[in-house]
Amino acid sequence: MDAKGKGPKGDAVMLRTEFCGLEFANPIVVPAGVHGRDGDVMLAVSESGVGGVCTKTIVSQPASDVLPCFSAVRAGMVNSVFGSDKTSEYWFTEGLKRAKEGKANVIANLAGFTPEEAAALAASAVRCGADMIMLPTHCPHMGEILTAMFPEMNFPEPSLTDVEPMKASVRAIKDAVDVPVVVKLSGTYAHITSEWAAGVKESGADGVACADALGPALAINTRTGQPVLGGPRGVGGLTGPAIMPITLRMTLEMAVWSDLPVIGVGGVSTADDVLQYVMAGATLVGVCTAGHMKGTGEYRGLIDDLGKRMGELGIASLEDIRGLTIRRIEQRKADGKIAVTEPMAPGVDAEKCTACGACERVCAYGAMTVGDGNAAAVDDATCIGCGLCVSVCRFDALEQEYYGRTML
Repeated sequence: MDAKGKGPKGDAVMLRTEFCGLEFANPIVVPAGVHGRDGDVMLAVSESGVGGVCTKTIVSQPASDVLPCFSAVRAGMVNSVFGSDKTSEYWFTEGLKRAKEGKANVIANLAGFTPEEAAALAASAVRCGADMIMLPTHCPHMGEILTAMFPEMNFPEPSLTDVEPMKASVRAIKDAVDVPVVVKLSGTYAHITSEWAAGVKESGADGVACADALGPALAINTRTGQPVLGGPRGVGGLTGPAIMPITLRMTLEMAVWSDLPVIGVGGVSTADDVLQYVMAGATLVGVCTAGHMKGTGEYRGLIDDLGKRMGELGIASLEDIRGLTIRRIEQRKADGKIAVTEPMAPGVDAEKCTACGACERVCAYGAMTVGDGNAAAVDDATCIGCGLCVSVCRFDALEQEYYGRTML
């Protein structure tokens, strides 16, 4: 199932979407990473059915990664990967042309040391068929590693609040190409999303992606005491499910404050994750760590699962739910439910409850009891209505609707 298919009940669902004037067979795109390391890999990933594939960051002077550069951590991965280890000449003579043999849109992720260099790289990429340009803005581990590798470079760490270099690069690239230009924000901007939203809008960019890795992040090998990654301090960027609540919030804020089409990126591993990003206002959704950890077949499975899940929820088109959460928040305000403080004890559906005991284990107030195979019981006098039990129930047996049960 890609552009169009049927859910489990036979209901037709539409996965095709449009971003910045480009047609995508479905909202799934693969951001810059190992599955964009060369043209052959991008072509193979394209065959999984994704809507778009990004190159690793194309730069004029590739630098080697410090090793090791990847490590799995709980709920994600830390990495200290730089840009592409392929030369720009490779990308502009072979790589992009090979990637274009696939059905997915090809997105050239690139960076220059100056706006003029970024514009020249972008122009070359477009001449080779790139459908879109993506401009990364900050890599949380790059500064200290480059300084250690090339002391003479005197690489200054950028000010996270300074949007002017980004704006200058976007304007130069826009003057050089006629395809959409998208700015990819760093997760390190989580606390200043509004400033970057304003800057991206002022730059004239066509769209924005939220977000790249958070960091600097650290993992330690307890057998040796060594940081698990290479580099001066062994730090890298954190990706995967651990960052999704942060990048999802950034996506919603960017959709509200910038009024630009958004690519939501960060921690996606299920169809429900995709739908959350779309409800937060995203048009496309990036999937990187899940494919890295489980293989390219994960993309095909996610696309199929998305169609099925939409069918289960009665969602005919992604357009129907785009920005739904923004509208729900506005409705809370209109209904005077901005800060509800009166507790509501959850209701229990005895037919769905399996007496697994998960709700009882997480209840710090002793309000949930499960015993002798009976359905969970709630002590209304003790329950403070915190909602944790509802969120851990895997069987949808608990219901607690503070804001009304408005269905899709």
